[in-house]
Amino acid sequence: MEAELLFVHSSDELYGADRVLGYILNSLTEEERHRSRVWLPSDLEHGAFPLCERIEAQGVRVDHVPLPILRRANLNPAGLADLSRRSLAFRRHCRALNPGVVYGTTSATLPALAALTGTSSRILLHNQEVWKPREAQVLGRLAVGVDRIIAISRATRDSMPTALAQRTTVVPNTTPDPFETSDFQALDQVPAEPLRFLAAGRWTANKGFDVLIDAWSQAPSGELTIVGGPPPSGGSLDIDRLVAQSPARDSITLVREVDSILPLLERSHVVVMPSTWDEPFGLVALEGMAAGRPVIASRVGGLAQFVNSEVGWLVPAADPEALAETLRSVSYEMIIAKGARARAEYLDKFSPPQFRRAWRNAVGLA
Repeated sequence: MEAELLFVHSSDELYGADRVLGYILNSLTEEERHRSRVWLPSDLEHGAFPLCERIEAQGVRVDHVPLPILRRANLNPAGLADLSRRSLAFRRHCRALNPGVVYGTTSATLPALAALTGTSSRILLHNQEVWKPREAQVLGRLAVGVDRIIAISRATRDSMPTALAQRTTVVPNTTPDPFETSDFQALDQVPAEPLRFLAAGRWTANKGFDVLIDAWSQAPSGELTIVGGPPPSGGSLDIDRLVAQSPARDSITLVREVDSILPLLERSHVVVMPSTWDEPFGLVALEGMAAGRPVIASRVGGLAQFVNSEVGWLVPAADPEALAETLRSVSYEMIIAKGARARAEYLDKFSPPQFRRAWRNAVGLA
């Protein structure tokens, strides 16, 4: 890498897409990290667990910059005018830095990447979203000048216009191996009763926690823990109210945002991802597989491309009756068998070394 590598990211917190940036930085050599820089937006407050602190601990410089990030709040005349001003300022700042490569880590960074059209920087995009048809029309125009695209799943690649999909490489996400970093408790060390189910994520409608609580109310199958909290902006589900109204509320535990779900995952048998939208990937499901835990997931998006009947159970999205039926069918013997296959699948296809090799090849750092 002859010149500085600039990463542009859309938030400063530690959720799915944010953690992926950390895995990308881990795929750089130490010398490459020293010559890299991350720009985070200055228009949002830190999350409960700031991403910037994690990046600095990896030896990469972080700056908070007024970035042109595409947000739903911008989709009005005043917001679009502000986005245009930020785009011009971003182009000037980049000219001063003169990076050899600018790497947008989410589709929300596309206004920033589009602002660099005609500059000498090589432009890369890490697409972590499934584009809806109407979104694809706008995002596709913004991505015309992107030199190379990395997609986290076939679902994300296939949602893009054909011309973009043809220059896209799929590099599936990764997650650290919990058995390499601690004395992590294997599945067969967790007491067989009661069965413990774990769900984690933003408490938004598209994550399907309302569907899960409905299904659990029909078929309480042990103990259910739901981890997360509302998003920093936009609508969220009133999970506290839904749990309070459930006839099975005594078997449901709510846990607010945590830095890592590993301590909770260690005490669980099954991970549940009841998403009701085209989930681009599903890192929580992969964390479960890395821990040797089987996964119950909605048959949507990227989730349906790596969760199957060998490593868990796929259910129709937004169907609490079908999810309740699956919950009733789960036995400890099935959990042990599927969990072992889930762990093997993770090691074979999704481990950090696999990700590092695939990502470096995709961006030309092999």
